Amino acid sequence: MASTAPAARIEFDIAAQRLGDAIAVYSMVTGLDVLIDGEHAQRLSSTVRGTMTAPEGLEAMLAGTGLEARRASATSVVIRASRFPGMKALPLLPEPAGMEASGFNEGEVLHQSYAAQVQQALRSTLCASTQTRPGSYRLALQLHLDARGTVDRFRLLSTTGVSDRDAAVQLKVRGMSVGSPPPPSLPQPLVVLLLPEGPGAQSDCEASVSGADGRVP
Repeated sequence: MASTAPAARIEFDIAAQRLGDAIAVYSMVTGLDVLIDGEHAQRLSSTVRGTMTAPEGLEAMLAGTGLEARRASATSVVIRASRFPGMKALPLLPEPAGMEASGFNEGEVLHQSYAAQVQQALRSTLCASTQTRPGSYRLALQLHLDARGTVDRFRLLSTTGVSDRDAAVQLKVRGMSVGSPPPPSLPQPLVVLLLPEGPGAQSDCEASVSGADGRVP
């Protein structure tokens, strides 16, 4: 039977402060990217002091804030409003690569399949413009789809780092269609995480463009 390596323990000394500032310190200490929207970032964090794992440190920081953390990838965490206020936060469990949806279990094949369609539709939409083309920036956004599979509500949970590009992304996403209706049981909203591409990686946009007319817009 294979043994599981114990989680690394880290010495934390982060004072209570504006949550956005506390998370910036936490991110530097742990090496994790933590995504949080501007409104939530204004809340007051709890003090994090002592030796603990990275998830334990984040749970301590969010205590009393009404927020919870969900792992979006091996190195990224999304902060959102707690679905169960007053209850102890669950451990940060791995989520499917690139996509995390409220209340959604990895074994739900139908939901996973549709989540992949959403992510592909988003990438294709953003690839249509050089300004919004994914690959060079990190972005988390929350989407809600209507019964036709069209985005009817959304918000950015992080910034791409360029305000003009953030605005362009919002214009692209508004009214985006997945092309098929979501399963009635799909938990919404969805949180989609787009990550920068590594050195030498082939851009998803290159594949979609070559499959269309071979030209780069």
